[in-house]
Amino acid sequence: MEIYVGTSGWMYSWNLGRSLDWYVQKSNLNTVELNSSFYRFPYKNQIKSWSEKGKDIRWAIKVHKSVSHTHRLDKNSYDVWSKFIDSFKEMDNIIDFYLIQLPPSFAKNEENVNRIIDFSRFANINKRLAIEFRNNSWFNEETIDLFRKLDTTIVSISSPIGEFISLSNDIIYLRMHGKNKWYFYEYSEKELNEIANKIYSLKPKKIYVYFNNDLWMLSNGIYMLNLLRSLN
Repeated sequence: MEIYVGTSGWMYSWNLGRSLDWYVQKSNLNTVELNSSFYRFPYKNQIKSWSEKGKDIRWAIKVHKSVSHTHRLDKNSYDVWSKFIDSFKEMDNIIDFYLIQLPPSFAKNEENVNRIIDFSRFANINKRLAIEFRNNSWFNEETIDLFRKLDTTIVSISSPIGEFISLSNDIIYLRMHGKNKWYFYEYSEKELNEIANKIYSLKPKKIYVYFNNDLWMLSNGIYMLNLLRSLN
């Protein structure tokens, strides 16, 4: 079983110098989500730098919001997606996922199911396409079955809208946003132990856990990585 734990970004107060160098060399974590790409396309020199400094960790790249929020995976998003993924080709060898976070208003209905199907087929990157829902109408077996058929990775979440931990292939991709308050919550060891046991009960081949809870990202992340390794 392969185990990867990291944080959603690295520009935080717990990162001395707020640098990628520190994160890669000193954090004791082995993966990272790039979240700044949700707000703007990175410059070529940034991507080159990340490909060099971050070559020893695995990456998940959050897809630009114009794909998920402006065009909401309709056919107008395809050109933006193609340009976005092409911009990361220099570091594609260290990228395990392209993460699409959909807005809370993206509820489960026939139109949106068809958008998921059509976009997944157009993207054509199979398990490397990870999709996160912020609307709990999607958190059910029917959605999981759909993602299995598409060979796309469904994102599990721990958040104020609920906890949904599942897998649509042999991968768990879990984002830890905070249980009672978005992005500002310290998970207790008891809570992390319960989540780790839930993950193992699903018997994935690969586990990716990303903490997105601000001040406690690093400490919770280190604990979870050591815990998952001890259970393996």
